[in-house]
Amino acid sequence: MSHETAQIIFYLLLTVFLVPYILLLSDAVLDTKLSCRWGWHNGKGVSSDGVKFDGCSVHARCSKCGKDVMQDSQGNWF
Repeated sequence: MSHETAQIIFYLLLTVFLVPYILLLSDAVLDTKLSCRWGWHNGKGVSSDGVKFDGCSVHARCSKCGKDVMQDSQGNWF
């Protein structure tokens, strides 16, 4: 493998792995709501009637975008 090919592969891998982390960091610091656009919400906000359990799943309101969200069995908010 030539030196130029190795550099190209390095920069491609750097872009593929580093860019998502930069976007998530900017979302946390700048409050850009990128995670909400991707479907990753948080349930720290409360809805008008609070965090509620309907017998099957937990419902709340995303504190970033205000959308009603539901928690799955793994603890993730969607």
